[in-house]
Amino acid sequence: MGKKIIQISDVHFGDITFSDVLKSNLLAQLEDANPDLLIFAGDLTASGFFHEYEEACEFVDELQSITPAHLIPGNHDVRNVGLVHFENLVSKRKFVHTDKSSNFTIIGLDSSEADVSHGQIGRDQMDWLKSELAKIPDDRAKVVTFHHHIIPIPQTGRERNILLDSGDLMHVLTENGVDFVLNGHKHVPNVWMLNNMVVLNSGTATTGKLRGNMCASYNELEINDGEVLVNMVKTENGSKKQMAHYSMEVKDESFVIHSYTHNPIHTV
Repeated sequence: MGKKIIQISDVHFGDITFSDVLKSNLLAQLEDANPDLLIFAGDLTASGFFHEYEEACEFVDELQSITPAHLIPGNHDVRNVGLVHFENLVSKRKFVHTDKSSNFTIIGLDSSEADVSHGQIGRDQMDWLKSELAKIPDDRAKVVTFHHHIIPIPQTGRERNILLDSGDLMHVLTENGVDFVLNGHKHVPNVWMLNNMVVLNSGTATTGKLRGNMCASYNELEINDGEVLVNMVKTENGSKKQMAHYSMEVKDESFVIHSYTHNPIHTV
C-alpha cells in the first residue's frame, strides 16, 4: 500500500520575511496532497519567543487537522529559553513512529543547542538512538530525523554550523543500517547518498530567507511497493521537481536500497 510523507522545516514564525501567503499556499497544497504523515524537521519560530509559539501552534493545529505530524525543535526554537515553550506547547524533543503496514520506523532527535546556530546530538541521545535502532527488525526501513545537516550542502556558503558530533552520529547511523536521514537548517533542498544511506534536506517552506536562486519549498516522499520517489515542491505554486528515485527490496531478510537516480537541483 502506497504512502505519502511530507518533510517540512524552517517556517520561522516571527521572522521579518515570513509570508502568510506562502503559509496559506502550503496548507492548501497539503490538503490537496492528503499525505499519510508529516515530519517537521525543526525551526518553527524565529527566536523562540512565546508570542511566536502562539502563532506557530495555530499552524501546527492546522497541520494536525490534515495529517498526523511529528515535530522536533531546531536551533531557532530553543533561543531565549524557547525549548520550554516547545515542550509545553508543541511536542516532546524526540519521538519514535512505526508504520507496520508500510514497514518503516522514524526516529526523531533534538540536535539543538541553546542560543547558538550549531548543534549536537550528545552522548545521552546517541545511546538512546542506538537502543531504539536495535529494536527495529532488519527487514524494516529505518528513518532518522533531526534539524541540523550532517553533511555539507552545496550552494550554502562557508560551512560553519554542522553538527559538532556529526562523525560519531554518522558512525552510529551507518553501523545500524539507517536508510534515510531527514534534515533541515540550511534552507536549501538537497539529497546525498552515502554508504547506502540517503540524506535528504528540506528548504524553508514559508520565508524569504533564501540562498542564491533557491525558492521556498518542502519535500514529498512517495513510498510504493519497491520504490521511493522524492519531490521538491515549490510553496509558491505547488509545482514539483523530482529530486530522487530509489528502488528497494528486502534481501536476505534485510531492507536494502539497491539502485537510485538523483536529479540535479544545484548549479555550482
